[in-house]
Amino acid sequence: MFSPDYFHTASAPKLQDYHDYAQAHIRDRRISLSPLAKKWLRNYREPYKGFTADGNIIPGLWKSNPNANGPTQTMVDAAQHLLSVASAAEKARFRHLVTAREWRAWSNPEVMVMECGLRVDAMSSDTMCAVYELLRESLSPEGFERVWTAMMMTQAENQEDLHRIAGYQFCLFGEPGPFSPWGFNLFGDNVCVNVFTLGGEVVIGPFFVSSGLSFTEQGLVDGVQVFEREEAAGLALMASLNLQQQREASLSGEIEDFHADQDLFDPMDYRSLGGAHQDNRIVPYEGICAADLNLNQQQALLNIVRSFNQVLPQESLDLFMQRVESYLGETYFSWLGPVHADAPFYFRIHSPVVMVELDHQDGIMVPGASSKQYRIHATQRLPNRGDYGAALLDEWVMKMAGFDRIGSMVR
Repeated sequence: MFSPDYFHTASAPKLQDYHDYAQAHIRDRRISLSPLAKKWLRNYREPYKGFTADGNIIPGLWKSNPNANGPTQTMVDAAQHLLSVASAAEKARFRHLVTAREWRAWSNPEVMVMECGLRVDAMSSDTMCAVYELLRESLSPEGFERVWTAMMMTQAENQEDLHRIAGYQFCLFGEPGPFSPWGFNLFGDNVCVNVFTLGGEVVIGPFFVSSGLSFTEQGLVDGVQVFEREEAAGLALMASLNLQQQREASLSGEIEDFHADQDLFDPMDYRSLGGAHQDNRIVPYEGICAADLNLNQQQALLNIVRSFNQVLPQESLDLFMQRVESYLGETYFSWLGPVHADAPFYFRIHSPVVMVELDHQDGIMVPGASSKQYRIHATQRLPNRGDYGAALLDEWVMKMAGFDRIGSMVR
């Protein structure tokens, strides 16, 4: 179980009005989220279609597998325990329909852009611990450790410490049951995780983790790089390409040029294209196709995707990788930046069923910090309505209604 000693109590000064606290912090740092918030709100109001390569959803990529054997029942038990200990007022804040648009309200700044769900450190100790038990039961042991470590991180330069272990929003979607569609999300500064489950299927996406040189007030984490393995593997894959392949994989532009294309860059996502409120984004395939790589390079590419998805329970990970491998010939690897370990770089692996990105970023709160010195942002999207389990939900609705097809679920 989780000790509430790690978290702030309801009497902590920052919880008396964390909205004002956060806004004052932003003003003090001379950072304005207003233009970004307007852009995100505009995207949020659009009906959900899905992340695509050309604006067209490819049907049939996310059909349910009757052999799926994820820990759905264990997740249901944890969710039912959460509902048994949460107060009526708490449940009124964090419960939503499984088709709710609030799935898409997540974002990674500490400052809330849109009200959604209930902040974990505003919960009772029992409810707070139950939320984290649900998270534990939904992820692999390695995945939980990775997410939990990232959540414990704070920025060493920020002695005010706005970034708290429990400074996250929580939403529960649908009615937890072994054969019904439901899920939850937990999101905040360093972690955004969306989990959907249905009849043994477990889908995690969108998924965001940030890590860097960091510490916690309790000294629990010191200089941990949560995505160090993926960082090294991406660099090794790019270095294994010959010069012609490297030219093909390389994106145009310079790694530190944030003014070349204002449509691609924003102050929260930098080079990453799959961040918050990009649910309907069109991202064409770029780089070198995996079909043009040798077998060792193809395996290295698949290993990176697998490593990103170690957050999934083992059975769900195996099923997910089967989907990924079946589209290897339509998978692309792209790179931006120098090809050596002492410089910042960005890479992307993109296919019809997955897009993973790793980006070196400087600190939004750290004047003068270089991208390499500060942190990594790792982002995953599941294109063609894989995000939020939307395609699986569509299929379930069709089966329940006895229809052969159904229009897009608007969320």
